[in-house]
Amino acid sequence: MNINTQKTIALKNIVNTVLNVNVDERKKTDEIVKARAICYKIMRDECYFTLKYIADQFGKNHATIMHSLKEFPFMMKYDKGLQRAYHQIVGIWEQEADQYVELNPTQLKKELKDLQEKNNLLNLSLLDVQEQLETVQRQHKRHRNIIGMIDDRVPEERLQEVERKLNSILNGM
Repeated sequence: MNINTQKTIALKNIVNTVLNVNVDERKKTDEIVKARAICYKIMRDECYFTLKYIADQFGKNHATIMHSLKEFPFMMKYDKGLQRAYHQIVGIWEQEADQYVELNPTQLKKELKDLQEKNNLLNLSLLDVQEQLETVQRQHKRHRNIIGMIDDRVPEERLQEVERKLNSILNGM
């Protein structure tokens, strides 16, 4: 299944779900006509599909698609519900559209190389952080008894007072 077919299926599913219709039904009810018009508009403006391609996806003639696209601004102007639905569907489509990007092998290799470099940098950073943690743990081990006594015996409200006293003792050494 090629990328354009995947885009078409995804868009139809979004429109069908949001508007609770089936755009592939052979009916001409107002709801289905408007739902198809939204599909045509997004397929033309967001996906850059040809009129023929759009028509083929719905079993229509390219002139039908042209007519619908020509009438769409007027439909939007006089139907606030259609406006809301269109903007909601475009928002959902924009969130999902990046899943349907076709990359050529050269682009994929470049992306892979970039990700490998980023992974190497992250691994180096991780090693640095682990070394810093080990250093802090060694220092903490040296002072564990003192910290334990403070944690066990000093209530939170007296912590600043103990800190001042410890500071005075250590400065006097």
